Amino acid sequence: MKAREIGLIGLLLSLSLVLQISPLKVPTQWGMTIDLVAVPIVVIYILLGFWSSVTALVLLFLGLSLVSSASWLGASMKFFATLSVVIGLEIAKRITRFDFKNYKRERDLVIFVLVAYLIGIAIRIPAMVAMNYYYALPLWLGIPREQVIPTIEEWFHIPFWLVIGIPNAIQSAVDVVIGVLVALPVIRSLPHILE
Repeated sequence: MKAREIGLIGLLLSLSLVLQISPLKVPTQWGMTIDLVAVPIVVIYILLGFWSSVTALVLLFLGLSLVSSASWLGASMKFFATLSVVIGLEIAKRITRFDFKNYKRERDLVIFVLVAYLIGIAIRIPAMVAMNYYYALPLWLGIPREQVIPTIEEWFHIPFWLVIGIPNAIQSAVDVVIGVLVALPVIRSLPHILE
């Protein structure tokens, strides 16, 4: 890794941690907050690539484990949720052959963002449903796994997968769209960052 990459990862990772402790969050009735914590990780992906964003995600997990009120449990959920977004971006880039540095038409950008979002939620929602059922909610709520679905459905009066899926779909849209909108001016103003 070059010094420039390490510097960018450090800068954007610290921004993620500041966003975690900032009040810039929208709580949902489902217990999850819609936030901007993963946006810098998406920016790292766009500027530096897949493996740099995975490295930043590992470091984000460690940082969130220390500063987040949700401790290592919430940090692990953020890690896997954001990893699914990054994987969606990578698959979309390969399918659409989109190049942030050399794209010509806005239509290509919109198609890339839409494909990345759809692939990301196709990975994220099933992963988060499974992780909440098998792992997070039994630990967080202190109940046996068999009681997770009935308890959550009783509380919210909608199917369990929707309780998990809706806020994760919204969070993925925030991560992808805002991440791309933040990264594009950086690429235009400082194209040498991508070299």
